[in-house]
Amino acid sequence: MTIREGKVAKKEGEEWVYFNGIEGYIREISTRESKYGTELLVVIEDDQTYQLAIRIKGDDPKMKQSNYFISFAHIAPNIDVNSKVELIPSLKIEGDRKRSALYIRQNGQFLKWAYKKGEGMPEPEELTNKKGEVISTDWSEVEAFRLDKVNELNARLSLGAAAPVEEVDDDLPF
Repeated sequence: MTIREGKVAKKEGEEWVYFNGIEGYIREISTRESKYGTELLVVIEDDQTYQLAIRIKGDDPKMKQSNYFISFAHIAPNIDVNSKVELIPSLKIEGDRKRSALYIRQNGQFLKWAYKKGEGMPEPEELTNKKGEVISTDWSEVEAFRLDKVNELNARLSLGAAAPVEEVDDDLPF
């Protein structure tokens, strides 16, 4: 599964099937290289196990991180690994601009971003010429910060803080 056109998409044969979102327990997070660039793989388990691919960055090294990944990374510190999450991608087209985001709902509430510019997140470094004009912006420290937040979430998953197994009341004395 992946995110296409602001929806969770699953390829069935030659056709794409689209869903508004995906719900379950996050079980594992990893990355892989694909022909489109680096992807974050989020394993989600409910009645089935799904693997959702979220593009981190395209294959062009100058390309910024994807808005879906940025949203996931900024919300990651607020995710309770013991509760189900619902991942809901969004795509809005305003004129000739596409605005994409990933919303995460847990326990009936949309989770907020844990970090914003100027609130505990590093600032991008602006590179200037001799006249003081900004010629480019270095996002590498900000991008590394976001990856660290996803790695911290993965560490919490690895610590065995997974969803509880439902207890069965069998009235046995032991």
